[in-house]
Amino acid sequence: MPARITALALILATHALAQSGTIPADRPRARPASALTGWADWEKGEELLKRIHVPPAPVLSAEDEAKTFKLAPGYRAELVACEPMVQCPIFFEFDPDGRIWVVEYQGYMRDVQGSGEGDSICRIVVLEDENGDGKADKSTVFLDKLVMPRSFAFVKGGILLQEPPKLWFCEDTDGDLRCDKRTEVGTMGVGGNPQHTANGLRRGIDNWLHCADWPHRYQWKDGKLIDQPTLHRGQFGVSFDETGRFISCYENSAMHMDLLPAEALLRHPNVAKLAQRDGRGSFGVNVNVAKDAAECFPIRVTPAVTLGALELRDDGRLRTYTIVSGTCFYDGDQFPPEMHGNVFVPDSAGHLVGTLKLSGGISPQAQRFFPPEQELIASTDERFRPVNARVGPDGTLYLADMYHGIIEHVIFIVPWLTKQIEERKLYEGNDHGRIWRIVHDGPPLRKRPALSKASTAELVEALGHANGWQRNTAQPLLVERQEDIGDPNRFAAPLQRLHALWTLEGTGRLTKPTLQKAAQDADPRVRAAAARLGAEISLQTEPDASVRLQALLTPQSTAAIANHLTQHEDDLSRIAAMTGVHGREMELLDLLLKQADWQQENAHFRETLRLLTQFIGMDDQHEAVVSRIEQTSNWQRMALVDGFLATQPNDPRQIKPVKLAAKPKFLDELAANRDITARERMQRLRMCLTWPGADSVVTATRKQPLSAAAHQQIERGAAVYQTVCGLCHQPTGYGIPNVAPPLAESEWATGEPERIIRIALHGLYGEIEVNGQKWNLAMPGQGENPMLDDSKLADVLSYVRNAWGNEASVIDAAHVAAVRAHTKTRKMPWTADTLLQVDVKGGKAIQADADGVLLLPASAAKTYGQKLAYRAALNVLAPWRIDTDVAEWLIQVPTAGDYEVRVTLAADEASAGDAYVIEAESTSVKGVVQATGGYESFKEQPAGTIKLKAGVQSLLMRPDGALKQELADVRAVRLVRK
Repeated sequence: MPARITALALILATHALAQSGTIPADRPRARPASALTGWADWEKGEELLKRIHVPPAPVLSAEDEAKTFKLAPGYRAELVACEPMVQCPIFFEFDPDGRIWVVEYQGYMRDVQGSGEGDSICRIVVLEDENGDGKADKSTVFLDKLVMPRSFAFVKGGILLQEPPKLWFCEDTDGDLRCDKRTEVGTMGVGGNPQHTANGLRRGIDNWLHCADWPHRYQWKDGKLIDQPTLHRGQFGVSFDETGRFISCYENSAMHMDLLPAEALLRHPNVAKLAQRDGRGSFGVNVNVAKDAAECFPIRVTPAVTLGALELRDDGRLRTYTIVSGTCFYDGDQFPPEMHGNVFVPDSAGHLVGTLKLSGGISPQAQRFFPPEQELIASTDERFRPVNARVGPDGTLYLADMYHGIIEHVIFIVPWLTKQIEERKLYEGNDHGRIWRIVHDGPPLRKRPALSKASTAELVEALGHANGWQRNTAQPLLVERQEDIGDPNRFAAPLQRLHALWTLEGTGRLTKPTLQKAAQDADPRVRAAAARLGAEISLQTEPDASVRLQALLTPQSTAAIANHLTQHEDDLSRIAAMTGVHGREMELLDLLLKQADWQQENAHFRETLRLLTQFIGMDDQHEAVVSRIEQTSNWQRMALVDGFLATQPNDPRQIKPVKLAAKPKFLDELAANRDITARERMQRLRMCLTWPGADSVVTATRKQPLSAAAHQQIERGAAVYQTVCGLCHQPTGYGIPNVAPPLAESEWATGEPERIIRIALHGLYGEIEVNGQKWNLAMPGQGENPMLDDSKLADVLSYVRNAWGNEASVIDAAHVAAVRAHTKTRKMPWTADTLLQVDVKGGKAIQADADGVLLLPASAAKTYGQKLAYRAALNVLAPWRIDTDVAEWLIQVPTAGDYEVRVTLAADEASAGDAYVIEAESTSVKGVVQATGGYESFKEQPAGTIKLKAGVQSLLMRPDGALKQELADVRAVRLVRK
């Protein structure tokens, strides 16, 4: 049986006692477990736990932990350091002399409440191997009393240390490896949420410090911090390939990569804006290159993940990567050649490190390197938590093993996890941690380096070293020294020439003749770097795609760009070309529209025209765009229309129609297309254009002409519609899937006038069929809306009945007033059945108990809306985040009279104060949510008194007004006869 650590616990206890259990003030609100429903599958997870054996998780010594490892054939794991020399390591770097500097994370999840995260108990330690045997012999505390530090970087004179949100410059003035002075020099990240704050500070080949989950990059020059904005990308960790392409990851996505330099997209503000808005990978930055390589193979069951069985195989093991961090590109030389260029993927939930193999080319894709059921390293110890990886000076792979029980953060802790944490005592054994190195059974390991004392000539030679660590360490040392290293083109090794180019850039000694000479280099990696640094390279004659791609990011003539876009039909070339045309988009668009090759449609041509048009519109040149739409036809016109519409607000109330001199002819041509997609596009386009004498409504050829008064009424209704209805039902009348059904061509809109008036006054919920499609949603009534008197309601309903090709009679204010008076006692929204006068059947109604009390459990409710549902794993109605979602119970009231309404719910302070309504057909009561201490504490709260008639009827519960967060998790409603 594995040995537990006993004596060592006494040593560690001294440090553990330093914590006071502080919770950081800036910690975000913990999400209720119900917010994850729809993603998580805890019901199946509970069934799974009954079938599988989950072993205990005792705290093991490092020696016993090593026995739990399974490595790929030919590899072994060696212990470099363990507690008490290092604790909770999450980030580490090697200094120029091979010492390991480690960020310790003692504040992370010491218990299930996450207490202690605000305590100053974290450290930076320096590990030294004094006898060269590969194990640390000495640990020096460089700096302690830190609150959740995240990363650091070596800079001239000290280190830049990130302690969110602060960025410190820390100095060791007497050489004893202890910080003597620290100065706040900037900001980086936000505190309170360690799973979602900035990290990285990794130096790239471009001499900048790059970050994940943070839109800034940094340099340290002349004792000052240079802070430059960039694109926000990645989540956990930063690495680079040998040419300097940025690599990061997300918790469940193993590898994202910049195929274009992020700073290049900033050349064009609209390209940068779309790249940031559209998220991961659509503009050549932050591209998910491992979509087809997500599968991993733990060697133990792994149920302690937030989403439960959703992420697990039937045998209880993770199916795909789940908590990835600190991915590492392997540019070392100790592993076999076939490992070179692979990416290692630590996953602390799977207790393993996976391996990805990258394909070549400008758009690489990753695949698994090892066959199924084999990883580089995996463990049967639940506390093995690999969170970061680095290639060391000896060419091996080093791992930071946090060795921790609880890995999910409190913000994402759910009852499914809390139960497991308690059962396996995962809250025990804090302040452990290990550094491992993975070694191949091949060449002997080289000795510890001493680059800080190396001569300039030795550092220049190191720029061509076979091991990436030497190259990447020598370059910044040369930049710091500001040495003139001479002509980089004289070196034999391509990677030495590559690093020498960037070294010259860092020292400010890179000349145009040197750059142009590099542009003729035999190796495309060097030529691509020269292009990125500004060398003039012909797009026509350059044979390599990676070089052409970088050349597109430098100034090129409009004709050259047009020619390149014609000859190369790939997404990256399109984006790269767009970065350099700001202010010239119309010139390029006109040139492409005239070229013979561009008269034949293909996906690349269409997307290029659409994107150019979108950029032009983003600069408010809408009239020019409309004139080009008028001049084009067929697929080119549609591409331009789509680009124009992409610049228009989704909220119809924010649309500012483009003013034209006259009605454009293309509108009638577009209106002739009866395809539903084309008609929707036409309606949206019409909303964005106006001209003298233009109507606000697009009407089809009518069977019955409208009177002048009816026409004016519909015009008034159009304006009301955009303000009140258009956001959900859309200006086109075609609605939004799962939000609002279409009104265009809907019999519910064009049928009996009284029916649509009733819906408008009181709302509608439940199942309804519109145009052959079934919906199950809830729409609030507008009868109490102070903006809508009877006249305005009549106007907007008349518009709905006659827009988008609909044709029906208009409705006058008197008709609305009559229906309002007839239904004045009604409190509930309508259902399709009640509107169609179908009787409510009482067979499944909830019956009162012997005392006349009606208990309405969450499980008996019907739900209508976008998100709300009964969540069996939690036995609640949740998540109640949409203020139009409703719950309905069918009840059999034994005796008419007044009933006290009591609601059993759970809520935190963020939800306290939200109001809700419980209503029957002609009566209602309003309640206010009170905090219960959190979403795991349920209490019954009084809501008031409601008057109910005897018999079978529906009882509804719905939010009353906008919600601050979730309304509450509701477990039951109880009705007690007064």
